[in-house]
Amino acid sequence: MKAGFSLVEVVLAVGIMALGVVTILGLLPHGLEMSRKTANEQAQTRIVDQITGELQASSWATLGGLIGQGGGSSMVLQYDDQGLRTRDSALATYIARVSLQDPQESTTGMQMPGNTGAPTNPNLRRVRIEVATSQDPNFNFSNPPPAAPVKRFTSLIAKMRP
Repeated sequence: MKAGFSLVEVVLAVGIMALGVVTILGLLPHGLEMSRKTANEQAQTRIVDQITGELQASSWATLGGLIGQGGGSSMVLQYDDQGLRTRDSALATYIARVSLQDPQESTTGMQMPGNTGAPTNPNLRRVRIEVATSQDPNFNFSNPPPAAPVKRFTSLIAKMRP
């Protein structure tokens, strides 16, 4: 009696293996794209958390430089691929613009939702944080190109010290 596999068994085994390999190779680009998107989301979240923390810890009178000369100004900051602040333009992957949602809130305070005509809360300010994947420090946040979408976040900064 001869030992071994018949031609039909070998062809079936190779066919099943090829089907599995092709399926895995087909899913590989999708997995890499999801990994890239997840890394972008994590970096953007880190950027927003870092900016919010810095503003919360800064002086209420200046709010980290947002309030001062003329009020209503904005800051443009650069971040690397990990979401860490950098001053080197060559390392920049993300650009963030930080501004007051309503420049009048620097003097009047924030009007609470649903309180039309009611007094404002002078201990809260809304800050808008816009993050884009770009290395251009002069990035146009108002009219971004289609290839570089801008994520917009709003954060409330509370007055923590008298």
